[in-house]
Amino acid sequence: MTVKVTEAAAADTGVSAASRARTELARLISYIVFGGVSVVLSSMAAGLPTSRWEPLGAGTFPKLVFALLAVLCLIAAVRSIIEIVRAGGLAGVGAAFTQWLYVRRVAIGLFVLFAVYLGVLPWTGFSLASFVFLLIAQLMIADVSRRTVMQSIIAALIFSVGLNLLFAEVFNVFLPRGVLFAG
Repeated sequence: MTVKVTEAAAADTGVSAASRARTELARLISYIVFGGVSVVLSSMAAGLPTSRWEPLGAGTFPKLVFALLAVLCLIAAVRSIIEIVRAGGLAGVGAAFTQWLYVRRVAIGLFVLFAVYLGVLPWTGFSLASFVFLLIAQLMIADVSRRTVMQSIIAALIFSVGLNLLFAEVFNVFLPRGVLFAG
């Protein structure tokens, strides 16, 4: 009887250790991302102009906050690495990460699509970039059929060209035209 209890406890410990390792890996990745962003923002804050009247200048407080955040992320990342090693390493993390990516593929795809949208917006302009973004985003989310394609085209036209016309004609605010159509 005690052998079965011991084996069950050992199996449970293995599952919880693997789960802890995966959780710590996710935390480690988030610490690296937030720390990297903090370093970039701290270096950008260094470019803020200095003040004539204050010895510290406008960029001192943001530099201090972001540098402190980067140091805290570094400490937390080291702690996560120690916890991963204590939990027994990263056995099975690759398969779990692949499954995690597969489950969240649409959300990740939408984030990537949004980043591409923001990147091409200055060149193509609001109307064209928004039309393509909205059309692709709707087709990623919906089941593709003839009806959904037509609905997606109509919605993308309304919300890209329609919003551009609304802002230009009613509010007298002009959205980016883009380099391609600036002539």
